[in-house]
Amino acid sequence: MKRFLLTSILLLFLPVLLIAQSRGSYFFENSLLRHKLNPAFAPQTCYISVPVLGSSSVDAASNVGLGNFIFRYRNKSYTFLNENIDANTFLDKLPRRDPYVTERIETDLLGGGMPVGENGYATVSLSLVESGQLVVPASLLRFAKLGRTGDAQAWDIEGLQGRLYGYVSLAAGYSHDLNGLVEGLRVGGRAKLLVGVTAAQARIDQISVRMEEDLFAVNTLGSGRLSGFDYLPEDNAFRWRGFGLRGLGTAVDLGAEYGLPLDGFFEGINFSASVNDLGFIWFNRKLKDVSTQGAFSFSGFEDLGDGGIQKEIDALSDDLKGLVRPDVSDGRSFVQALTPSIYVGADAPFYVYAFRMHAGLLYYRTVGRDNLMASYGISPFEWLNLGLNWTFLGPTGRFGFYAEYIPQKYVSVFFGMERAGFRRNSDHLAIRNFTDSFSFGLNVLLGDYSFWR
Repeated sequence: MKRFLLTSILLLFLPVLLIAQSRGSYFFENSLLRHKLNPAFAPQTCYISVPVLGSSSVDAASNVGLGNFIFRYRNKSYTFLNENIDANTFLDKLPRRDPYVTERIETDLLGGGMPVGENGYATVSLSLVESGQLVVPASLLRFAKLGRTGDAQAWDIEGLQGRLYGYVSLAAGYSHDLNGLVEGLRVGGRAKLLVGVTAAQARIDQISVRMEEDLFAVNTLGSGRLSGFDYLPEDNAFRWRGFGLRGLGTAVDLGAEYGLPLDGFFEGINFSASVNDLGFIWFNRKLKDVSTQGAFSFSGFEDLGDGGIQKEIDALSDDLKGLVRPDVSDGRSFVQALTPSIYVGADAPFYVYAFRMHAGLLYYRTVGRDNLMASYGISPFEWLNLGLNWTFLGPTGRFGFYAEYIPQKYVSVFFGMERAGFRRNSDHLAIRNFTDSFSFGLNVLLGDYSFWR
């Protein structure tokens, strides 16, 4: 459990390099893999994904960065624990919400799709998925800074929690045109068989700290559940056992799109909505229960100096080791619910000269965050998509770019990015809160097709 706390602090310093199926592709009708966002969307050709490179997706965000913990004083850098850094300077930098990191990664190991009849399109994929969330209570950081110097003699800290789970997903999807019933309507769905690979849930419900002479008397109460981890008593650490069958589950994706035709500058308005990853995994193998309930003494956090960032993190890590001491026993099976994602969009396609364009608005909720994105796209040629987007509501505003080369056959390539928090240090670590994504995909196309039918 102490490793969990250590990892929680380290993750707050380190942004994540992301590879994603870009949301910038959402409104391009000919984009190959936008059905990953909404199963009602149908590609307009047969395709086979290049293993691993065909489609990857990651979504991650944090409301803190290095600037919340590293400060400049007289042309030198210090951690927030250093006596040269005023407590109010540090506390004023903390966000209103407890510091957090959330992320989700999905990579297709295999994939492909093909038309079925005149009105249908079927897809299959074998994917590897990992999702995690970490919350570090601001009260723990306040205690680290003020524990010895403040007036308080007692601290009650709660809310330290995290979860991590990984699984393999075998998915089969189908999209069908319902023009015969409602003109402009198309619906789709995807069923998934999930094989649990690993899972970890941990929560410290309470850390009570009382000042006694030169020591802190600490009482802890917490619990956790693990699947696929070994406990090493000599190091007081957890080690992942590697890939293996540790649970089974199911999930579904559901989506719909509707095109409303218009006469005039805009050809029409397209409405769409989807919800993905409605499901759960039952973990029932290689289980451990973890508890933290006991009392011990802690001498307090050291006054860290002005060494390199890695040296500072290592020193802080050593001080944190005594805060949480786990008891580990054989565990019982448990159910892990997936974190669903939601997409709701509207766009209007139009032509300027021979160039097809669109303007769209997309609401999406991923890893527990609400966002609203404005999008503009242009297809100067049938085989080229270029798009810009700006997410103006969410954890932070961010700019995005999307480009896709999609000929009628052979090989399709796409690249996209979204980024918030452009300020980085020399090691490319975010200075402020971040929401980053980058995308790249490579797929083999089979046969001729028409882009806009």
